[in-house]
Amino acid sequence: MNTKKKVGLIYGGNSFEHEVSKMTAQSIRENIDQSLFDIKEIYIDKSGNFDKTLLKDIEVAFLAIHGPNCEDGKLQKFLQDNGLKYTGSGAKASQINMDKIIMHDYFRKAGLNTVSYFGFNKIFPIKDIKKSVNKLGLPIIVKPNNTGSSIGILRVENIDQLDDALKEAFKYDNRIIIEKAVLNPRELEVAVLGNDKLLTSKPGEIFTHGQVYSYENKYCKPFKTNKVAEELSKTQVDQLKEMAETVYCITGCKGYARIDFFMDQNGQIYINEINTLPGFTKISMFPQLMQALGFSYQDLITEIIQLALKK
Repeated sequence: MNTKKKVGLIYGGNSFEHEVSKMTAQSIRENIDQSLFDIKEIYIDKSGNFDKTLLKDIEVAFLAIHGPNCEDGKLQKFLQDNGLKYTGSGAKASQINMDKIIMHDYFRKAGLNTVSYFGFNKIFPIKDIKKSVNKLGLPIIVKPNNTGSSIGILRVENIDQLDDALKEAFKYDNRIIIEKAVLNPRELEVAVLGNDKLLTSKPGEIFTHGQVYSYENKYCKPFKTNKVAEELSKTQVDQLKEMAETVYCITGCKGYARIDFFMDQNGQIYINEINTLPGFTKISMFPQLMQALGFSYQDLITEIIQLALKK
């Protein structure tokens, strides 16, 4: 009798992060525990099409997807409406945390320290954008509101660079968020695993040396990382973990997520963002953070599937 759980590995998608998704899927495919799970691949093409009949043959979906139309609650709602369990957060939490403006609003309402920011759409007058930038003060970070993997993100050091940064960000989204840049920050990340009972990693660190953590640096020419950040006080570690758990809960996350922070030269901590479906190759930061807690990559895949089945 076959007692293996039937897992649908969903990847690809109508997203700028299509290729990242394929990397995640390959890593999961090669490392999933085949004594526990039968895996069926469900590929979503770049137009968003896939064979929906394949969903009838699975018990749970592992979402190896990233970016708009995949990570923003749309696919999650479709699976929910079809009675399927899936890894990661639900539709509402996914939508909240993919929308950087709404996400930052949640941070602010919870009284958590985050960078100053403002958001706008394409019809917002450029003169008003520049007024807001002058009020915020340079340097700034210009980001598409609904993308991940640092796609379309640029740092602006002087006002002459603003127009080009806006054009680049608007290639990927109709809404933009502009954030006050933290000068020469430490970039720290915390992994959270669980539905109700949470397991939280110690902070890890990415050594960006003040540069934007770009798509190229994440997947082509990666910065050096440390799965357990050094030279942090116990108070700072506890604060980072507490903030991570707080935002995980207030935005409704389930399964797993990675929470990213900046720390300035004075030790002030700013929460940057939540990633509800973080990069999940064997060398990605989330698995590395959990490895520091004793999880092998294969065991982490198993645990995430089990959490999905328990939701």
